[in-house]
Amino acid sequence: MSMKKSGDILLEVKRVFHYYGKAKSLEEVNLEVEEGKLTAVIGPNGAGKSTLLKIISGLEEPDRGKVIFQGKRIDGMKAHKITKLGITQCPERRRLFPDMTVLENLMMGAYTLKDRSAKHEQLELVYDMFPRLKERKKQQAGKMSGGEQQMVAIGRAIMPRPKLLLLDEPSLGLAPKIKFEIFDAIERVKAMGTTTLLIEQDAALTMKHADMICVLEEGKVEMRGTPEQLSREPRIKKAYLGI
Repeated sequence: MSMKKSGDILLEVKRVFHYYGKAKSLEEVNLEVEEGKLTAVIGPNGAGKSTLLKIISGLEEPDRGKVIFQGKRIDGMKAHKITKLGITQCPERRRLFPDMTVLENLMMGAYTLKDRSAKHEQLELVYDMFPRLKERKKQQAGKMSGGEQQMVAIGRAIMPRPKLLLLDEPSLGLAPKIKFEIFDAIERVKAMGTTTLLIEQDAALTMKHADMICVLEEGKVEMRGTPEQLSREPRIKKAYLGI
């Protein structure tokens, strides 16, 4: 079997529409995610960013359009089957098991890995990425700070060795210093070769890390390009970068 290389399209969202009742949440959204790259979707609250991730991960179904992963349609598939294909989501506001320890939360992410040595290898990788989690592996997750909980959530999401990692607002509600730590970790995930689709409101920070950015406003893709291309756009500079 030939290995995929950077530059191949891993995920395609094609002309996706989604409604909540009569309210349109996504309108003819098209998105491509390249293998090995960090693709980001930015936009204001209510733009449809989280809905897009839910459709990709099978938590919602599109009313029209297709979602294609590794050349196969996955829209309409059950979420647990999509997870088994190698798509893992790190949800908004973390959603950990607060009464369980850090280690127990991390191991919950590895349930699709059958090989014990593979689980151990992934755990060491997470601990290398977030040394604080190794120090506090026996601590209850619910008693950790917001930033530490986000580290657990990202660690749990990479435990099953995903082919595609979906990150939903990982810096939400965090202090600036912790945001930088989280984005450093995201950079390391990317360096490992994990393809990542990031939903984020902090456009300035996203511009420093993403390979490609899609701007979603009121359910529509208004602009797309590299950070360099978008940073030259007057409307992006004013609305998202405060320049």
